[in-house]
Amino acid sequence: MKLLNDIVDLLMNEAGSLNEALLKTKVLLHQIGQKELVGWVNSELTGYGQDETLPEYREIRGRLYGHVSNGYYTHSNRVLPVTHLSKAQRRALEGGGMRQGLGVIEKMISDTKGNNSLGRPLGPEVYGLLSKPFEDGYHVQSAWSQIEISQVRQILTEVRSRLLDFILELQGEVGTTVLEKDIKQMANNLDIPGMFGKAVFGDNTTIVVGNHNNSQITNTLVKNDAKALADELRKHGVSDDDIRTLNAAIAEDPVPAAAGQYGSAVRGWMSRMLGKAVDGSWDVGVSVAGTLLASTLARYYGIPN
Repeated sequence: MKLLNDIVDLLMNEAGSLNEALLKTKVLLHQIGQKELVGWVNSELTGYGQDETLPEYREIRGRLYGHVSNGYYTHSNRVLPVTHLSKAQRRALEGGGMRQGLGVIEKMISDTKGNNSLGRPLGPEVYGLLSKPFEDGYHVQSAWSQIEISQVRQILTEVRSRLLDFILELQGEVGTTVLEKDIKQMANNLDIPGMFGKAVFGDNTTIVVGNHNNSQITNTLVKNDAKALADELRKHGVSDDDIRTLNAAIAEDPVPAAAGQYGSAVRGWMSRMLGKAVDGSWDVGVSVAGTLLASTLARYYGIPN
């Protein structure tokens, strides 16, 4: 598929536009019927709101620097002590991570003109707080939070690398010659949310798919963790009795070699759960239930769905 190949070419080339790669990925996700996953792409393009959780690779903070004087002597560009500050105060002053869109971050880097750091000035209202550790009449005259430019560049590297991992895995599953008209059907047989979540966010990450009109599925990578599997199923209203029955079925059956090749005990459990979705005793839509059970068990066994 040309679009897949174009994205790979952009990401493989350090000079390739990361913004263009993200925009093409947004188109791709819509084409394969996975528009629920576009949220991360949009956030990277336009920035993260204050109420959004930042990915860990954007959680970078600066170090506080300032000019300190007692009226006679001045110490410039001094690292300011922060041990007297609360965690909330440190986070506010050092910076709560980089929330800007990638275009803004790229502009920041280009504007440094060879400097090794970025500075964010702090207002005079915090000078008194920052002056508390000093003695002999010394006080903070000016202060700023300083971030090393290498930390900022790492954000771009992480986004490029993670997106490339996902695109290459998808390309490996559907092939390089798949036609645009066929890719959506092929994608329906793949666990795209799982592939996307693992590549972009790593293991043990919650990915929400679905829409506001139906029950939503939360896929968590559990990898043979019985407790995580139980916790995941409970989130979707599966009873403790049904979870115990599943555990017994898993213990009884051989480990499947591929998704869908479950033993008779696990298949029987899945059939009973789908029956509960049909008769309403399990409050999950039938189409959602089938996807939820298949993807969650595939995660547990650590096999592609």
